Amino acid sequence: MMEQNNFLDQVRDNMGLWCDVNCVGADLAAAAGTAITNKLRAISILPGAITQLWPWIENTNVKIITRFMVDKSPDDAVMSDLSSRITGAFRDGADGAIVFVRARDMDRFVSELKFVRDDLFFNKTLSVGIDVNEINHDDWENVFGALRAVRADSLTLFLSHDDGDKSDFVGRVYAMLNTDMGDWHGELHFMLGENAARIDQSFRLVEQLRHDTVSKTLFWIDN
Repeated sequence: MMEQNNFLDQVRDNMGLWCDVNCVGADLAAAAGTAITNKLRAISILPGAITQLWPWIENTNVKIITRFMVDKSPDDAVMSDLSSRITGAFRDGADGAIVFVRARDMDRFVSELKFVRDDLFFNKTLSVGIDVNEINHDDWENVFGALRAVRADSLTLFLSHDDGDKSDFVGRVYAMLNTDMGDWHGELHFMLGENAARIDQSFRLVEQLRHDTVSKTLFWIDN
């Protein structure tokens, strides 16, 4: 996990712990301990680790959020398989799921998922994940329209690559926060790894532009 410093103290109330594919066994136990000790909101793991993690997290306030990637056109077969895997994850003890979708597949994904959304995510949370690099400034209205259509509980933004000074990351987040979200009132989540500069920029932008949503903002920090 990123070294604790004044910056992380600033976002301590807005943190979740992100466990990668190698977080198993003793590492997973340590991650659970970190999440509980630091009173983090949630811990994100792959579906296969849920049954091992659940006994350590049970009876705490830490939510187990698993994740899935839709990396091909979301046709009937893909969505049927996804639904089956999500159902299995919830049965094992997950409290919610992030489904990462390519921006170009968003409309098809929503059209397929919205009919089963209530049954599939009954008493569970749905987050739609997208790569911020794939969203142009004038695309955000469509994104929030899709989130409304599928009644997503949160939007998870990740940064697939950072071009440093040549990146338009700040501009894209700024455009998102200035977009009329309509009647979508979900949470904003950021998966930016250990990129402290991008986390700091995102948090400051939320504070400045949508201060009333700070409590609904979450940053996934690598374990």
